[in-house]
Amino acid sequence: RRHRFAMVAHTELVRFASWFLVSLVGHVLLRLVWGAVAAQVIGKAKWESLPEAKKYNIRFAPNMALNGFAAPAMVFPALTRLPGLTKSGLLFETVNTTSHPNASIACALAIGYMTFDLGAMLVGWRTSIKANGWLTYQLYIWHHLLSILFWPVAVLCGSFTFFVNWFVLSEMSSPWLGMRGAMLSLGTINTPLGLVVQLLFVLTFVLGRIVVMPDLIKAFVWADWEAVPAWQARIAKTTVPIPFLLNAYWGVMIALSVYKVVFSPKKKKNM
Repeated sequence: RRHRFAMVAHTELVRFASWFLVSLVGHVLLRLVWGAVAAQVIGKAKWESLPEAKKYNIRFAPNMALNGFAAPAMVFPALTRLPGLTKSGLLFETVNTTSHPNASIACALAIGYMTFDLGAMLVGWRTSIKANGWLTYQLYIWHHLLSILFWPVAVLCGSFTFFVNWFVLSEMSSPWLGMRGAMLSLGTINTPLGLVVQLLFVLTFVLGRIVVMPDLIKAFVWADWEAVPAWQARIAKTTVPIPFLLNAYWGVMIALSVYKVVFSPKKKKNM
């Protein structure tokens, strides 16, 4: 039995690593291709007039879109509203009794993107801070780093995969966030298309990160912590709440932004 388990674990590790490399290499190639043609697509004069911080947002928007479409689409069949109940019927399972194969692939795709994006933010840290702001830059760095370190542990160990699946799905707001950033940089956000992009960003953020939060908190509070090794329980208790806090913070920021747009009186221009 131990030999069979080892073979399954080795096979799963190889599959995860393979999809991770596919994602990482794919994002590098996409960045190189888009970087080579961006000026021609946007217009050479327009491109050269943009500051580096705005070019940064435009350069990485396609990568955000690819990750935000591919990983959530892959993980969708693996989602359940809540984990299964234990035999007692009082707690939620923390160890997977059944595991959808898409969960591992989707996690690997997302981690490949985050590894690429983390590397890009660290290499071009000055421009990234100008483009995102110091606080958001720090949040992105730690979000990516903790995800890279601990999501694969959960998926490969077959524990707490329920949470990772939903965290991967939450990336579905990324395409619209990236497109919004690019349109802000190009000065085209105040157009009908810009309105659609902003509405889709808010909608996907709320559906993928806020609406699902009560069920995720319920599954966390009533989890069967005794069913997993102590070290896995400590990691989960420490890291699972972090996305809750980040999403709550970003949700408040989005709500304030929407409020300002809708309810703030327009200032009259001086004649």
